[in-house]
Amino acid sequence: MMKRIGALLAVLLLISATAGFAQSLGELAKKEKERREKLKAQGKTITDVDTAKFKGGAISTAAGTPAAAPAEAPPDAKVPPEGNPKTGAEAASGDEAVDLQGRPESFWRQTLGDAREKVTALENEANVLVLRFTDLQNRFYREDNGFRQQQIQQEMQKTLYEQDLNRQELAKARQQLQDLETEARKSGALPGWLKPDQN
Repeated sequence: MMKRIGALLAVLLLISATAGFAQSLGELAKKEKERREKLKAQGKTITDVDTAKFKGGAISTAAGTPAAAPAEAPPDAKVPPEGNPKTGAEAASGDEAVDLQGRPESFWRQTLGDAREKVTALENEANVLVLRFTDLQNRFYREDNGFRQQQIQQEMQKTLYEQDLNRQELAKARQQLQDLETEARKSGALPGWLKPDQN
């Protein structure tokens, strides 16, 4: 008997809590709807023309902090006409997307492509130098003439020196490529811009 009374009280308590929760949930939904309607009425659409006014100004993300006054556009900056808002980089090459620094996709593709070509060329040169050194080494051991062996040995030394230079240049080229990729990411270039072209 006591168990039934306890279970009945638990069920009644649960029903009353659910009813109260449903009522407060309904009120919250109504308040949220009203809040969104107010925001919609107050909202302003920001266009590219508006952003040109504030370009270079301070950015504030803290709530309640007054925004900095818009920075005046430099005298040499061209403000696009109202009907055709484009930045300087976009105006030069159609509707091409730009990063945060104003550099278009074609800039990053060209720059990174050139850097990759340099790395590839230096890697190919390294392979050629290895083959040349191996060939000289084989010629050295086949040669019976001591004078000719001396000449081949000088060429081998020259090739070793060129290999050292190539290693240094290749390390620099790889570092430059890595630095360019890092710079591109930091400046807001899209990931697809950094991928090598599939030819």
